[in-house]
Amino acid sequence: MRCLNCEKFSFSYFCNDCKRILSECTLHKRVINSNLDVYSFYFYSEIKKLIHSKHKFYGSFIYSKLAKLSFYKFGVNFSYPYKVNAIALDDSVNGDYSQIAILLKALKSKNIKPIYGALKALYDVKYSGKTLAYRQQHKRNYTIKKDIKNPVILVDDIITTGESMKQAKEILNKNGIEVLFGLTLANAEF
Repeated sequence: MRCLNCEKFSFSYFCNDCKRILSECTLHKRVINSNLDVYSFYFYSEIKKLIHSKHKFYGSFIYSKLAKLSFYKFGVNFSYPYKVNAIALDDSVNGDYSQIAILLKALKSKNIKPIYGALKALYDVKYSGKTLAYRQQHKRNYTIKKDIKNPVILVDDIITTGESMKQAKEILNKNGIEVLFGLTLANAEF
């Protein structure tokens, strides 16, 4: 078997070197619209090949491993005076699984309770490779599908322009739900 990151021989999904490097992730902060902090564990360029695995049958395994190395550790170490909910920016199943639901599950801890299917996009607009202007003109129009009583952490796999996070925060705030911050696997700022 080969390491899914560097392709060296390995008895596991990642060789020892890649596992060590991936587990040493540090949070990178981005501010969206001057009122939403979004933290990412990796830069997109560092894990691009792994992120693209979400379109393959083995992507769920890679996302599970990445989630354990990042979101799980964050959840265990997260401290807040109140219970917090984690919700995905639309955790619909895409293909055979939902990569965002995998990240949510890893975030579950003493202080964080994931709520699956809480936020859904009314319009299934694909933003991959699109400009900020396109994203602003073609809103996803999120709707809240579950009762949310606690402050929330917004979860997504990649942040590029921040438009999806901004739209989600707007609808949640409009409904009286406090958004603490966003949390993503990778930052693809351009």
